[in-house]
Amino acid sequence: MTKVQHILVPTDGSEGALKAAQFAGDMARALNAKVTVLLVQDERSVLSEAWNAAIGHQTADSASGAVDVARTAMEENARQNALANTGAVLGDLASGHELVQVWGHPANDICRYAAEHSVDLIVMGSQGLSALGRAILGSVSHAVVNSADCAVTIVK
Repeated sequence: MTKVQHILVPTDGSEGALKAAQFAGDMARALNAKVTVLLVQDERSVLSEAWNAAIGHQTADSASGAVDVARTAMEENARQNALANTGAVLGDLASGHELVQVWGHPANDICRYAAEHSVDLIVMGSQGLSALGRAILGSVSHAVVNSADCAVTIVK
């Protein structure tokens, strides 16, 4: 088994993600490991936000502008809430922590980020924000367990 030097904590701001962050923070302190908190904004979610903002507009420029506005608002909300709260739950870490936000497909991009950034361990919650989302999109934690190239710990 390799030494755990870099822990990735995917978050959506849910209670499960915050429990996972607390567990990861304790583990990082014990192992003196680096922690990265990753929020993957699902590309599909920005379209519904933009659609709501663009109702009544009929030009391509209006629709494109609505997507940009929705994306910016979602990024800011994530910074102020899910990322900030998850970072706070980690507690004080000797090596600090990094907050990262990307757009894509959550399970795929969690695994991609882990592979590209030499992550030794992914620590994540077993359930995210939406039961309906899990039913429609499948479980992100289940997909990560089955696809990640590194160890994965699921916190309940």
